[in-house]
Amino acid sequence: MNKLFLATGISLSVIFTACGDNATEETAENIVAETPKDTTPITVNEETKFKFDFAIANIPSPVGSINELSSWGVDYNNELLVDSKKQISANSEFSKALALGVYNIDMSYAMVNNKGEDILKYMKTVVKTSDDLGLKGAVDQMVGKRAEKNLSNKDSLLAILDEIFVKSDSYLRTNERIYTASSLFAGSWVESLYLTCKITESATDASAKEKGYKHLWDQRFYLKNLTDLLNDYKDKKECVTLNDELKKIHAEIDAIKDPKEMKEANFKTISGKIYALRASLIK
Repeated sequence: MNKLFLATGISLSVIFTACGDNATEETAENIVAETPKDTTPITVNEETKFKFDFAIANIPSPVGSINELSSWGVDYNNELLVDSKKQISANSEFSKALALGVYNIDMSYAMVNNKGEDILKYMKTVVKTSDDLGLKGAVDQMVGKRAEKNLSNKDSLLAILDEIFVKSDSYLRTNERIYTASSLFAGSWVESLYLTCKITESATDASAKEKGYKHLWDQRFYLKNLTDLLNDYKDKKECVTLNDELKKIHAEIDAIKDPKEMKEANFKTISGKIYALRASLIK
């Protein structure tokens, strides 16, 4: 099952703009909104589609990673996030997708920490960028009215997001759409790594720092899958540049053979590369 992160920000916007005040537990009923059927011709290369599905199936949802970070006992800090009013330079489809990935994670960080005010701040930018990329309709069709019943239940909302990850095949109809989805996922993963490092850096409890080091070390598996996926876009100069930096980060982490060998010096070197890459995406 492919876990496609392209839908997260849009789905959150649907969840928080479509909902009323009377929220209840999620039911098994699968109610969908009426949306125009996607008539885009299916031209996707089957090999490309297979590689995408395989790679994404073996990368945990960044929303799940952010949810884990929120359990470490480190106070929520919205100063770590990109200014929701900042206009990220995003002229190409690639840069728009990367930007959307960054905003998706920032909004998810606010969501898992129950910071509704911050969630609302990100919504306008997320929805606009999603519309620019032509993604909103696909998610509206998958989420529909279900979100209206789950506004007050964070676990149910996260379950809806996870379900979206495995129901996005109808969107992946062309090679360009898969490229957009891959770029969005890359942006979200960079932001997830960034928050992992920043939260670990600010932790005062030794056990929280240990969890942060272990979490970062675990990323060697998932970053390898991500870089393998992006390797298929050697004809996209912008993607090659991003992937080269991700490979450097992966190499630093992969050189550490046991999480107990992740020392503060290693962490600083790796996190420095992540901070620099993230800065290059949001300049």
